[in-house]
Amino acid sequence: MVTVDLDALKQQLEAVRHGEREQQKAFLASINYHHEESLVINEMNDSDLQWIAPLALELFTPAVDVLVEGMTFKYRHWEEYFLDEDTGEKVPVLRSESIEDETVFTRDEKLLYQIGKNILTSFSTLSNDELKDLMFWCVSPEVKSAIEEELYRRDDPVAISNRGDLYQYGDEENGIFIDYNKAKTYYDRVGEIFDPVETARQRRYDAKHTEYPEFTYYRVAGDDVPAVKALLTELYQKYGEHTEPFWYLPLEIVMKTLVGSDAYVGYVQSISEGEPCKISVEFYEAHRDCLKYALLQVFPNLTIEITDQD
Repeated sequence: MVTVDLDALKQQLEAVRHGEREQQKAFLASINYHHEESLVINEMNDSDLQWIAPLALELFTPAVDVLVEGMTFKYRHWEEYFLDEDTGEKVPVLRSESIEDETVFTRDEKLLYQIGKNILTSFSTLSNDELKDLMFWCVSPEVKSAIEEELYRRDDPVAISNRGDLYQYGDEENGIFIDYNKAKTYYDRVGEIFDPVETARQRRYDAKHTEYPEFTYYRVAGDDVPAVKALLTELYQKYGEHTEPFWYLPLEIVMKTLVGSDAYVGYVQSISEGEPCKISVEFYEAHRDCLKYALLQVFPNLTIEITDQD
């Protein structure tokens, strides 16, 4: 439901453009948590960066919020009316969608970089809540990671729980593979109940009984291809569930061998001759690139392309 007097906020915006610093900060803070915040940002333009950018560089979080939002999105808004069945009244509801390839402010990578740099050099002066706000709006993965590490160092409960989430769900691109026992060590520190055995059992059951497989093909090239073929062939000979033409080598066995995690459900179905070789994989409730990053952990001299086509 529309709850903001947009005309009044436009008048405030015009006033703060030529107002004092504290007035500008109060205005940004007042719109920061409105659902209709993007309505106000849409009324801004590049000239507003003259007063917003200095506040953002000082790491005033509402200013960082508005600056990054405006450099990332521009929205189209409209109202739709729905009938309230209890009162019989028509109720206005604000709808919005981002406009492709449009932003409110011209993106300034140097400015965004400097904001990130200022965050990294100001940890000692920033509270946990400020760091969390800045992490949400900071566009640099490196800065986000550094903030997360700082919060973890401070024993922030949310950061500790997030570390558990990483091991419960995996962040394979960054070298973190699912490990339910390790996830439990983090959850225990913040009093969250987590049963690694039951979680593993339920995930496997859900994968096999409620999920449809995703069929993916890996095109693998590089000096380590013969070693990959030898390893998969050896595992198939020991653990393969079916005969040719499909291997049905359990993905759990492959991932356990490569990175020590048997939490990934699926099958390696075949591997072709020649180079690049093609590996067909059937995934259940798993990221299709998990095997890619696991292979690269052990065999760095590979180039792997993932495709849906044979």
